[in-house]
Amino acid sequence: MNWLTNLIGIPLGWIMWLLYSVIQNYGIVLIIFTVLVKALMFPLSVKQQKATAKMSVFQPKIQEIQKKYEKNKEKQQEELMKLYETHGYNPMSGCLPMLLPFIILFGLIDVIYRPLTHILHISSDVIAKATEILSQNGITSTGRPELDILSNITKFDFSELGADVVSKIQNFDYSLFGIDLSVVPTWAWNWFLLIPILSGVTAFLVSMVSMRMNPAANQQASGMGAMKIMMYVMPLFSVWIAFSVPVGVGFYWILSNVLSGVQSVILYKLYSPEKYKKEFEEKMQAEAEKKKLERAQRKKIKTADSAEPLDPETEKMLLSEKERNRKRLAEARKRDAEKYGEEYVEVTDKDLM
Repeated sequence: MNWLTNLIGIPLGWIMWLLYSVIQNYGIVLIIFTVLVKALMFPLSVKQQKATAKMSVFQPKIQEIQKKYEKNKEKQQEELMKLYETHGYNPMSGCLPMLLPFIILFGLIDVIYRPLTHILHISSDVIAKATEILSQNGITSTGRPELDILSNITKFDFSELGADVVSKIQNFDYSLFGIDLSVVPTWAWNWFLLIPILSGVTAFLVSMVSMRMNPAANQQASGMGAMKIMMYVMPLFSVWIAFSVPVGVGFYWILSNVLSGVQSVILYKLYSPEKYKKEFEEKMQAEAEKKKLERAQRKKIKTADSAEPLDPETEKMLLSEKERNRKRLAEARKRDAEKYGEEYVEVTDKDLM
């Protein structure tokens, strides 16, 4: 799992490094990074909202197909795929906005655990040497060597690393409003205990806001109980994460939850689920009426040379632009042939170019 978080952490680390090179305060960088992530994810959230509204329209049809082909799973899947394809719907389109925050979270954990690598760009050899110095001075490894180095950089002699490296580490501001972001919260009664508590509370509140602001999703998931499960699972997950990682990760998660709640309100105001649901219903109804009309009109057409003229609406629907031009030119030539007693000449593709 470490290789995966390391891999995700590389691009996030470069973003954090770029921000830190300008601002020189890790806590402020973390705030800006969180806001930036939410801003970049906003279009995906809009897409998810549309997909949820669309799914609520399809739900009765999906249930109908599932009931009709309950004993024939292969036919059931075939009909569902046909339904999705007909209306241009991808049932997986709303998954990415739900998964992406967790992908970013795990990448950020790596960045916060390894600030010397990602932010200060200190080589692994130098970090290994610094870890060795800590060991020689009786500091037991906690499994987070770079944070241990930061905590002890002023306590021991690290001159072997070079004056520039030592100065760079000593001047690294790894705090926010005086709070050390490298501390891992415990059950001890102190200010750090607020981080896991607030992580759980904000996760619960954002779930509540999301349910209230997105009734289409609530209605869709109520039968499965998915939303209710997530409403309780996410706060517990948030508390567990906040107790397992440095305060910096918990702070990011709290701010991310708050911004998610604000985003839900904005999405509801600008992109109402009821509005999209109504649009999709009208579109599906229009498509159904169009297909019904096409079938009815095609039944009237016995052969291509039928003497019975097509009504304009049917002709527009069934014939392409080229075919309509061909027919208009043919009718004009027939009139001219009858009027002037000339031989009728068939219309070719060259005449239409």
